[in-house]
Amino acid sequence: MPSVVESLESRSIQTSGGRGSGSRVFHASGYASVSDLFSALGTTVGTETVPQQGDSHPDFPGLVAKDFTIQKESGHTDLWKLTWAYEVISRGFPDYPSQPIPEKLPNEVSYVELSAEIRAEFFLAYRADPDIPALGAPTGEDIMGFPVDQAGNPTSLQRNIQEISVTETVTEPNLDTYRSFRFTRNVVPFFGSPAGTLLYRGASVRRTGVSVYQVTHSFVEDEYMHLQQQPLIEPPDMTPKLTEELVGTAETVFFVQPFDRTSDFNLISVNF
Repeated sequence: MPSVVESLESRSIQTSGGRGSGSRVFHASGYASVSDLFSALGTTVGTETVPQQGDSHPDFPGLVAKDFTIQKESGHTDLWKLTWAYEVISRGFPDYPSQPIPEKLPNEVSYVELSAEIRAEFFLAYRADPDIPALGAPTGEDIMGFPVDQAGNPTSLQRNIQEISVTETVTEPNLDTYRSFRFTRNVVPFFGSPAGTLLYRGASVRRTGVSVYQVTHSFVEDEYMHLQQQPLIEPPDMTPKLTEELVGTAETVFFVQPFDRTSDFNLISVNF
């Protein structure tokens, strides 16, 4: 009859670089193969509950089971050693996680990780506080706002930018899909970015295991929907047409959209 017994003296916790981890060791007998013991993970054998990925540590709920090792004990035919490694996912070892334990842990297939860099950058503009068209699609009308140029020479203004990276773990990257979405803007809200503001720059693919890949998708959010300002040009000098003041400003300013294609970014991956 199969049995599983934990070596209580094997329980340990430690920190490295400010991050906590722990381990537990079990011995199992009555299993003909490693696959049989693997099938017992997450079940109760006799009075012993065998951990599975994502289970909390019995003494420190802030630690969850992440990785395990199964190996046969030397000199035995059906005695196995099962070692579980735990990782902290809350502020302290004794604390329960503030959020439910995730179904997928880092480096597992279908795990998704989000990171962002929020900053500002300068751009050349003829008008401040212009009227932004719906979805960033130019209408051919004057953009309104307040003139900031001098005699048709644009001024540097600040715009808010957010660079977003979404990393997922997959069994097979879909390169054709990534190419087709490249340099399109979101037609629907995506990861909190309003429609039209987010530009998909492409993906970086890295193999991390047998049929396991990490794909990092790169996006840029722009509060002005990536629109560029362009003044009305008049011949023969092909300079901006100015108002009639002593020091005139650009009379008419239009928007130009360098990224006119839109798409639903939720279709880039089944994990989104």
